[in-house]
Amino acid sequence: MGAEVICAVITPVGPGHAALFDQSCAPSVAQAKGWSLGPFSEVRHYVMDDTEGRHGRSNRRNDALRRAVEEGVEWVYFLDADDLMTPNAFEAFGRVIAAEPELEAVWGLIVTLDAGGEPALREGQPERLDTIEQFLAVEPFNAVQIGGFIRTAAAARYGFDAAMDTGEDYRLYGQLWRNHRCAKRPEIFFVNQRGQHSTGPRAATGRDWTESVTRQWRALLAEVPVWAEFDDGQGPVRMRLTNPADLIQHSYLRGQFFEAESLAKLKALVKVPRPRIVEVGANIGNHVVWYARHLDAERIYPVEPNPEALRLLDANIAANGIEARIDRRGMGLGAGAGEGRFVAQTDNADNLGATRLVAAADGGIETRSLDALMGEERVDFIKIDAEGMELDVLEGASALIARDKPVIWVEVLKPNIMGFVQTWCRKAGYRVVDSTGYHNTVDYFAIPREAP
Repeated sequence: MGAEVICAVITPVGPGHAALFDQSCAPSVAQAKGWSLGPFSEVRHYVMDDTEGRHGRSNRRNDALRRAVEEGVEWVYFLDADDLMTPNAFEAFGRVIAAEPELEAVWGLIVTLDAGGEPALREGQPERLDTIEQFLAVEPFNAVQIGGFIRTAAAARYGFDAAMDTGEDYRLYGQLWRNHRCAKRPEIFFVNQRGQHSTGPRAATGRDWTESVTRQWRALLAEVPVWAEFDDGQGPVRMRLTNPADLIQHSYLRGQFFEAESLAKLKALVKVPRPRIVEVGANIGNHVVWYARHLDAERIYPVEPNPEALRLLDANIAANGIEARIDRRGMGLGAGAGEGRFVAQTDNADNLGATRLVAAADGGIETRSLDALMGEERVDFIKIDAEGMELDVLEGASALIARDKPVIWVEVLKPNIMGFVQTWCRKAGYRVVDSTGYHNTVDYFAIPREAP
């Protein structure tokens, strides 16, 4: 940087925050300036008063951005009135920008004060982010926070959406990460004091922020192809992320497969080496990928009729390099007692796995029995998640089951429990060896009665 580079710290002071600002925020900025200005020739603190709540923090931040442009300020740093700048913040930023002068926005690690008033790193956050894809693959709570150094021209290009009561910060982040050179680095610029929300007519809670940000996150994921990546003990896994609120996809953000506990139970039951597996209700491929990696499945037959799920299923199969193990005969079909026509109905957009089939003479989805679909193919394990049609699926697989006696994992709606446990198991010669209960369903693991 040149000899004359100015940074402006921008702090809106809203209702109920004046005393907190005077007692902790303002002194922390003064201390940081006294410690080191880092790469800056001057640091100005723009204190934007809104203690009466007449403007709103976004308007006050935007006012400060206009002032920064007018005064030729090259960098701005947003610091809330309830947060603390670390003493070496400017020095730490100087190290980053000296190594990477092309950056236009830099965030550091998220640090919060714990119950005892001690600073602690937020668990689960990445130390580094370099791309929009990496930024979107992290839960917003663990990605970045307001305290970041941003080139004034970049921040002023967008500003803050004054019509939003909350989540306007994440909106700006998304615009910056999409269009500018942004980074998160393992430096600490500020400490967040949680639970010190401002009051007033535009105040919002943490829950309000989460709801707003999740909507924005989902919209960005619809535009930018993003993969959640985690290590399952067998190496890296890549699963497509399109809806972070979806029950299955959300588990990837926690670094694990969906239904990890049930999958662990299954591993002890499937004793055939390199099994051949039928997956009814394959959805986006959570179990399909797991079978290939953890059971070393020789052949996997996904059965999935939902076009939206099929797109993600295909993507996840390709991303994890398991195409050679997949038999596609059931992809695009549903399974039932026999042939039929149905339409797919998803009652909850955040639970794609709960999509069910509804009978319709002119429906665009065709069902077939597993007996007809599989023919003479040997099957060692069947997983059934058919959202209420599980007994129909079992009826349509009666010959296959009698012939091969596969291990069966079936999700059963509670009204169907007696029909499965008392009627089907006795008729087919199976016994339940384990189960996992949920709100409306029970997952049963069943094996042939004579099996050890």
